[in-house]
Amino acid sequence: MRVGPQPIIARPAWYDRNPIQIVADFESWSAGPHTVTDRLTYTVPAGKRALLELAQVKLYRVTAATTAGIARIILALTPSGGSTEYILEAHIRGNTVGDKDSAEIASALILMAGDALVLKTVDPSTGGTIDYVGSYKITEFDA
Repeated sequence: MRVGPQPIIARPAWYDRNPIQIVADFESWSAGPHTVTDRLTYTVPAGKRALLELAQVKLYRVTAATTAGIARIILALTPSGGSTEYILEAHIRGNTVGDKDSAEIASALILMAGDALVLKTVDPSTGGTIDYVGSYKITEFDA
């Protein structure tokens, strides 16, 4: 039996607290016009934190629209109890076949329990088609 102060034990680093790797990918080839559509969703579970390590979005006009709108692919973050903010977006304003745009995040972003990521696409054009690609890598660990 030990009497007296107990030794202080350091808490393990985040990468030693039951890490789980999550990789999600969305691809849609030659998609037609559509309203805002959720494509991927991720919510940090209770008792966990998550590190968003990499995210990318890109789109490419495959065929011209009759009337072009602004086609977009968006990664949105809604903090637990907060309001939604777009943290990553690529968009096309033109109507020329081959128009493209892309955006990436390649740095760490800490997400807390209840925070939600949503990948969305939208194309308000009349006619025409677009290729969309969106993906992210997350490491989830005990809080």
